This record gives sequence, structure tokens and C-alpha cells, in this order.
Amino acid sequence: MTDMSAPHQPRLPVVAPAVPPPPPFAERRVAFRREADRIAHDETRLLARALDVLAAAGGPEARLAGLLDLLADTVGATNAAVVADGVARRVAVAASGAADHAEAIALATWLDAAAPRSRARRAAAAKAPISVAQRADRAARRGRSAAHFAFLAIPSAGEVTLGFSFTEPIDPETIAQRLPPALARHAAVALALVTEALATERELQGLRANEVESASFVSTVAHELRTPLTGLSGYLDLILDGRVDDADVVREFLERGRTIVASMDALVGDLLELSRLESGTMTLESGPFSVADALGTVAASLHPIALSRGVRLSTEAPPRLRAATGDRRRVEQILTNLTANALKFGGDGTVIELSGRFQGPVAVLAIRDEGPGIDPADRTRIFERFYRMADHERVTGTGLGLPIARDLARAMDGELEVASLPGTGSSFVLILPGPAGPIPATVLADAVATVLATEMDRLHTAAALRAGSAITGAAAAPRRPDDGRPRSPSLTAGGVP
Repeated sequence: MTDMSAPHQPRLPVVAPAVPPPPPFAERRVAFRREADRIAHDETRLLARALDVLAAAGGPEARLAGLLDLLADTVGATNAAVVADGVARRVAVAASGAADHAEAIALATWLDAAAPRSRARRAAAAKAPISVAQRADRAARRGRSAAHFAFLAIPSAGEVTLGFSFTEPIDPETIAQRLPPALARHAAVALALVTEALATERELQGLRANEVESASFVSTVAHELRTPLTGLSGYLDLILDGRVDDADVVREFLERGRTIVASMDALVGDLLELSRLESGTMTLESGPFSVADALGTVAASLHPIALSRGVRLSTEAPPRLRAATGDRRRVEQILTNLTANALKFGGDGTVIELSGRFQGPVAVLAIRDEGPGIDPADRTRIFERFYRMADHERVTGTGLGLPIARDLARAMDGELEVASLPGTGSSFVLILPGPAGPIPATVLADAVATVLATEMDRLHTAAALRAGSAITGAAAAPRRPDDGRPRSPSLTAGGVP
């Protein structure tokens, strides 16, 4: 029988025992009597070292890099990669910073294409996403350029294939000898699990970043809409309450209200454009189009605005028959946006150049201005939504034109970038595939880098010429010895002091 009068004894919390990690594996064997003993020992050693990597502090990225390095050391390779066909096909490789990033991507891309799989799966699948695990640079691998790739398929581990890069050619039999099936199977299973964990972690990070970005985007949109609505409401209240007697003032308020409505309509249109781009519902009618005709159409549409501001529009176009690939209407939309920005920020009396040329497999369309230029810190941020530079607040705009233009360029398998030199000007370059159609991403990236370097050289040359002209003009102007001011031509000619 339970004694209900006994005092209640509090339950002590259960504390889990602290279990320290096992000591790292240490190699002690130096010789073996039988080959089977050596193979068994190699398997034990690889498993022990793999467990050390998995038990070490760090996230999935560090574990993945450690396992790949362990496999590379086992077979004598400079790097290792893994491709796994699970729910989704994934490729993973390790790199130590930007030094060997390109080599790691080359290995992963080759492995994705060369790994064995059925014809149906190969025809239906697109390129697998590549996860690059960052690892600490190892001095032993510096300066070792790997130009030979090889793979080792492990179907017993669930359609996992290991890839390796070597400095010298190697045959698959040698790799199989250095990494027997039992060892390869255990390593492949561990790599597949770690790769899945890394992909899950990065997907969660992406979702969290998208959530934060969405919240910020909604807040910014609400602010951008509420501010003009407040001004419009104020003008209408003054008119409806009979507090404005002058008909001219009433008309001025109505004109301001119409301007506010137009700006809100432009903002809503830009938001709808962004929504279509992000959802993939925007329809692009891509095909060959004349670069010269597109540049001419844009220049003709903005010529009246340029005349009113004393700006000269200069067009440098390739032959009319030279064609790029893209949606011509969208290309003209991008060029119009860039040229309109140059008219806003370039200053009166300057020159804006609309240029087109072909460089290998790509078409390059550039809008160059002689404006104040863009600071290096702002060059990447100007493509962010709603971002406005500090000295551009006085100019009307939604802050969405450049982000939409870049998204449109990328949707047409191209790119939009900017080269700028403060105090000299800017050059926005739209790079599109040539008449042959879409090009590989690596070719496009190389073309972008080359074009930007060319445009920066042009800007530096313009700055040097401008500085030389200023010095020459200053030296040519005679100065009075008393106050340092230049003499007027009439006084100098007449000899009047």
C-alpha cells in the first residue's frame, strides 16, 4: 500500500555519460607474411581512418573533403570525386580555395559525363549539380597539375562511381589493385551518406536565405508602394477638402498625382516581370536577330530625349547581316533600360555610345557613357533589387531595372556585366550567344572576363587622354602674373595689361 503522506522526492535529471572519441588510428605494421593479411590490414586501416574523419569535429563539408583526400592518398591521385545516383544525381569534389577550384570542377564535370549509367537515364538526365567541399590547402599537392582522369565504378554500393585525377596516365586495373572492392564499397557508402548530408545542409541554407530575402523583399515592396500612396492621398485630401482655391494649384497637384500613379504602375510592372522570371513562366522567342538593327531601333527611340539634354548618341554597329541569338524584343528592352540610365546619370553635353561587335562565339553589345562612374563597392550591388547608390536618390526609378535586365540576359543564355572607372564613365556589356546558339558556361565565363578587361582598358585610355587634354589646355592658357587668372583673347592680342 502506498503511503500518500510521504514527502515527494524530486527526480534527479539523467546525465548522459561523456564518451571521448577514440584515439586516431596509428600505423604499426610494417610487413606481412601473406597477401591476404596485407589486404585485410589495408581494409582495416582505411575503415579506421574513415571513421576518424567521420568522428572529427566539423560539418558535412569537412567530412566530405577528408574522405575524398583519404581516397586520393590511397590510390596516389591528386584529387578525388564521387557521383551518386540516388533520389537525385549528385557530384561532389574537394578543392583548396581558388587555386585548384577549376581543376576540381573539371574532374567533377568529367566524372558526371563518364560515369556508367543506362542509355535511358543518360538521355533523360541533365548535368548533375556539383558540390565543392572546401579543404585546407596541402603543400604536398601544390604545383601538381593533373591532366589525366580515371573512374572506378562501385555498383555494389548503390550506383556510386569514384573519380580520380592523376599527373600521369593510369589504367583501371592499377586503381582496382590499390583500392580493392571491399575497401571501395565501404568508402563509397560513407561518401554517399556524407554527400547526401552536405546537399541537405546546403539546401536548408538556401531555403533560409530565400526566406530572409523574401521577407526583406515584401517589406521593401510595401515601403515602395506606401510612400507614393501617402503623397497621392495628401494631394487628393487637400483638393477634396476644399483647401485649395487656386485652379492652377489644383492642376499642379493633379499632375503630381498622375506622376505618382505612373511611377506606381512602373513598379507594379517591374514586380510582375520579376515574378514571371522567377517562376519560369516568361515566354522568350529566341532566334537569330540583327545586332545592327537592334542598336538602331534603341538609338532612334531615345534620340529625342538625348537631343533635349544635349547628349550625343553614337552608334557603332557591326554589319547588318551579323546575327546574335536571343529574343530581340527583350534585347531591345535591356538596351533601352541601359541607355536610359546613361541619359539619367551621364550628365548633359556628354556622349553615349551604343556599340556592337562579335568576339568568337559571342555577340557583345555595350552601352558606354561619360558619367561619374561607379565605385568598386557598388558594381555588384547595383544588380540587387531596389538598391540605389547614395548619389542617385534624387533620380526617379524603381531600382529594379538592372536586376530585371540581368535576369533576362541569363534567361537568354547570356550575361550582363559592368566595367566602370570613377570620374571617367561606365560600360554596361550585354553578352549573348552568336548565330550558332547557346554556348558552354565555361566559354561564356571566359568571354565575360575578356570583354570586361577590354572595356576597362578602354576606360583607362579615356581617363589618360582626358587628363592629358586637361594638362595641355592648362599649359596653353596664359596667366596674369598678378592674380593667376587667364587673360582673355582680346586683351592678350591688344597688349592691354
